[in-house]
Amino acid sequence: MLKIKKTLKEVFWFDSFKDGQEDVIKSIVSKKDTLVFMPTGWWKSLTYQLPWLVFDWLTIVISPLIALMKDQVDFLRKLNIRTELINSTITNIEQADILNELSISGQKIKFLYIAPERLNSLNFQRIIRKVKISLIAVDEAHCISQWGHDFRPSYMKIKWFIEDLRTKNNFWVIGLTATATKKVREDIVLWLWLNKPNVFTKWFDRKNIIIIVREISKKDDKNTKLKEIIDTTKWSWIVYCSSRKKTKEVYDFLISFWIKTWIYTWAMTADNRKTEQEKFMTSKYKVIVATNAFGMWIDKKDIRFIVHYNLPWSIENYYQEVGRAWRDSKKSYWVILASYSDTKIQEFFIENTYPKKQEVLNLYDYLYKDIKYWEGKWYQILKTYSTIWKESWIWSDMKVWNIIKILEKYWVIKKWYKNDLELNFRWRWITLNQEKRKQEHILINWEHQDLLKEEWYYKLEQIKKFLFYPNCRKRFILDYFWDEEDLKTLWENCQTCDYCIEKQKINLWKIENIVQLSVFSIALEVINKFDKRFWVKLIVSFLRGSKDKRLLEWNLNKQDNYWALAEYNVELIEALIEGLIRQDFVEKSIWKYPTIWLTKKWKVSLTRDYLLKEENNDLQSYLSIRVKNSAYKKLKTIKKSKEKIDTYNETLKLFQEGKTLKEIWKERDLKILTIENHILSLYKDSKIWLNDIMKFVSFSNIDFVKDIIENHFLWNILKLKPIKEKLEVLWRKDISYFDIKTSIAMMENKDL
Repeated sequence: MLKIKKTLKEVFWFDSFKDGQEDVIKSIVSKKDTLVFMPTGWWKSLTYQLPWLVFDWLTIVISPLIALMKDQVDFLRKLNIRTELINSTITNIEQADILNELSISGQKIKFLYIAPERLNSLNFQRIIRKVKISLIAVDEAHCISQWGHDFRPSYMKIKWFIEDLRTKNNFWVIGLTATATKKVREDIVLWLWLNKPNVFTKWFDRKNIIIIVREISKKDDKNTKLKEIIDTTKWSWIVYCSSRKKTKEVYDFLISFWIKTWIYTWAMTADNRKTEQEKFMTSKYKVIVATNAFGMWIDKKDIRFIVHYNLPWSIENYYQEVGRAWRDSKKSYWVILASYSDTKIQEFFIENTYPKKQEVLNLYDYLYKDIKYWEGKWYQILKTYSTIWKESWIWSDMKVWNIIKILEKYWVIKKWYKNDLELNFRWRWITLNQEKRKQEHILINWEHQDLLKEEWYYKLEQIKKFLFYPNCRKRFILDYFWDEEDLKTLWENCQTCDYCIEKQKINLWKIENIVQLSVFSIALEVINKFDKRFWVKLIVSFLRGSKDKRLLEWNLNKQDNYWALAEYNVELIEALIEGLIRQDFVEKSIWKYPTIWLTKKWKVSLTRDYLLKEENNDLQSYLSIRVKNSAYKKLKTIKKSKEKIDTYNETLKLFQEGKTLKEIWKERDLKILTIENHILSLYKDSKIWLNDIMKFVSFSNIDFVKDIIENHFLWNILKLKPIKEKLEVLWRKDISYFDIKTSIAMMENKDL
């Protein structure tokens, strides 16, 4: 280690190790398989490059990123360390020369960088079997797991490659990644053939980072906020957007204010990307607006702000992207301009990435449509994706692309690449690897495909929790990545995320009960009633007494507690249920429409009623933070809602006393139209019944209105005036607007 420390300074130009690097290197030089979870920007590569000093033989580095591979090779060559790479960027002759040299005894190559696809070459495997190896380093190791955010099928061959080499070589393996959940880690250990590895998980707590989440739904408001914070800073920025279209919109907005901005998408040419990237690296541009394709090999020290204009795809993607800030360990900011509506975009992508079984089978039938059963192997299809999705009636270019990926994954077909600008094919052709089979004989693991889809919905749910549930953002990240070491030293209030900063302010307030404890009990009672049947949004609609079509079709408006929390707004009731989930009274599934149910803790609270009381302060604090600084302003809204309920109840009271509409509006000093609307609302909410409403209208009139609506308007009721005008044309001026509204209400209640 003394020799390594000396070389660290004299060869690699570093004065000291970053926290944890030395422990990883000690594990490797002591000849132990090692698994490293180290954040972006922590020089993971150093942990397998420095042991070169004490290893006599070759180190093989497997990496999926050609640009990053080239940067590392160039770096090592500058240090006069003999390093070669074999990938698609070098010629066949150059590859042959490198392999020939490797096969010679006493060869001088210390590092060989390869892409995982190189393991498909039998010639490469034959030669490497004869080479003495000290270490195999697998970078971006999460790519080996199908639960990972960037799964690469070629990584699955690494296990067999290592197993084969270990029959003749005694070497060690190190797997490295910046992000991985527990499930992904288990896959890495399994698929890298690691033998009782030392596992290092730390450093995910970036202490000089401030995490800020702002819920902003309108595009103009997002743009205003973005420009506002850019104008107040002098450092470099990266703004990530969810699509090329959105990237262009944000870019156009910023340059309209003469902000030095660059746009980056994969649609750019390689030369243009390189030229513009150099301008950003030399600070000629202040801001880069990009899709998530940007940043894999960016090492710019003064990036202070990473902004996500839209939702990140997953916690893993998010943490990898924000890692481009804080490379010099100075204070930096991770900002998300969150909109809950963006989750619908995510759901769209998930549904298109993992199509339904029948959609996959439909495309299979299309590809084999002119072929007889048990024939067609090696048949070639020369069509663009655009042609395929039109002819197959799937009507989604993205979905076709993903179905073809699934078919290729199970070796049903093979995509062949060829650049042919004249023909303008996205893929030059598709080859059928198998003969045509009946659908039940197609060897696709449908259950596994469903599990992958569930996993992405789980990842989406985690993003929702991270952004939209009041939590310490930093603690959430450390929990997600199982960074137990950093969790031990994290303060209860991290003081570096918007939640903890705002909570600190709220702690100075006197938290009053926003709702009575009985309100939580009502919510629990309703959740118990609909056990595992409904999702949060529908429970909220039920408690508010919504006229949601589903509630009415299922006659839920006739159930107890329908309308029980009508005085509260949607935001507060959602927060109330989220608080119960947070305090472990309620559990939520991870489906697209997650259902909720009660936990054992709730059952305990039934017999020991003090349990809910004990957690009242936490629940009330949660509501205060969830509705943010406007918590007490919301009470004004609640008060107005309460007043609205009271005015309806006053009308109901007079009606129950037997007074006519005219008597009610005179006594209440309100417009007759207002009283009519009260009566109709009370009828819709089952406060008064059909025989009551019929006291104010003629059955023949409302029945006539029903015929007009069904025969002339086809239930397309946008406005009442056209119906009234049609009645007048038919000489029925005697039918009033109240008759029309009553007829519509009775049809909606299925009483007419």
